[in-house]
Amino acid sequence: MSIQLERIFPHLQNTGKTIWTTVTNYGYRLYTLNMLKSLSVWGLDRTMIILCLDSKSATLFERLGYRVVITDESLERFCAWNTKGYDRICYFKLEWIYRLLSLDRNVLLIDGDIVFLKNPAEDVQKWETGTNDVWIQNDSQNDQNVQNLCTGYMLIRSNHNTISLYDCVSDAGIRKYETCAFDNNDQTYFNKYIKPYIQYHPLPLEYYPNGKMYYENAVRLRNNATLIHFNWVHGHMKMAKMKEHKLWLLTEDEEI
Repeated sequence: MSIQLERIFPHLQNTGKTIWTTVTNYGYRLYTLNMLKSLSVWGLDRTMIILCLDSKSATLFERLGYRVVITDESLERFCAWNTKGYDRICYFKLEWIYRLLSLDRNVLLIDGDIVFLKNPAEDVQKWETGTNDVWIQNDSQNDQNVQNLCTGYMLIRSNHNTISLYDCVSDAGIRKYETCAFDNNDQTYFNKYIKPYIQYHPLPLEYYPNGKMYYENAVRLRNNATLIHFNWVHGHMKMAKMKEHKLWLLTEDEEI
């Protein structure tokens, strides 16, 4: 087991049914800090539990006062999409979701390349009491196309079905993930092995746009969007896009 349950338990006190969480490492820290700063406007950054894949990032976020769970992995470097190391990060996302669901907690998973423009809490509260198993961002360019849903922002409700489907630690679960490694990783895992067996609700692109949708419709979407997910670009082009759209929020002093 690479995520030790005893490291999770202390952070479950004084939390609600839904755990707000993100996964990061030292190479990805600035994106995570930028996402957290966007949530800090409403004090929501302090609701987060951060899964760190290395001791260096864990030390940093603990020093800043965040709740941190560290894995037994030691993966410090920035790993671009579908490169070696990225597959491990995505596996940890799946395992982290599975562990939290198994503890009877819903999971709101937020990738670090997201910037919030509006308070998401009201929507999250509605989803918590809804009938769907999963609310999830759409990675297509129209709301009717649900072929490729985006695992960078989603709420998963804990129930027997979702726990079973997110079991990526059994031999069968590991074999499933191996078919997805370097093929969009956890996102393919969701669309192939989870989506067909659950009730899910794709989030409207007008309010939860993916990167491509936003880059091509920024003027219209900027006023409506709850968040912007800066995907659909590789490596540190994410940061360049955030700066281009005036959504890189960190000052030089905060880029630690």
